[in-house]
Amino acid sequence: MNDEILHGGARRLPARVISGVQNRAQLVSWYEIAPGEECTRHVHQGKSETWLVIEGTGVSHVGENEFDIGPGDMIVTPPGTPHGLRNTGASPLRFVNLVLYEGSGPVTTKEIES
Repeated sequence: MNDEILHGGARRLPARVISGVQNRAQLVSWYEIAPGEECTRHVHQGKSETWLVIEGTGVSHVGENEFDIGPGDMIVTPPGTPHGLRNTGASPLRFVNLVLYEGSGPVTTKEIES
C-alpha cells in the first residue's frame, strides 16, 4: 500500500500483516499527522474506529467534546459519531487505527465542515 492522504492531512502509512488476514470484520492501519495539520472532522456509518496514539500530542474532537491527547490515549468512535484529530505538537502525531465493520449495510464516510 502506498502512502495515502485522508481527511485533510492524515497520512495513512504502509502496513504489513505478518500473521492472520484482513477481512470484512476488521482492518488495522496506522497514520501520521504532521505538526499543525489535522485529520478533519468526519463521520462514518457501518463501522467504528479506535485510534491508539503512539507518538505526539494533539486535540481530538469526538461528538461535541474536545480532548487533549498523547501517547497511550485511545479514541473510540462508534458509527454515527463525528470525530477528528489535530496535531498541536512540534513532532509528528502517529496513531494506530482499528476499524470494526458493523452490520451488513454499506460503509460510508461524510466530511464535516468546521
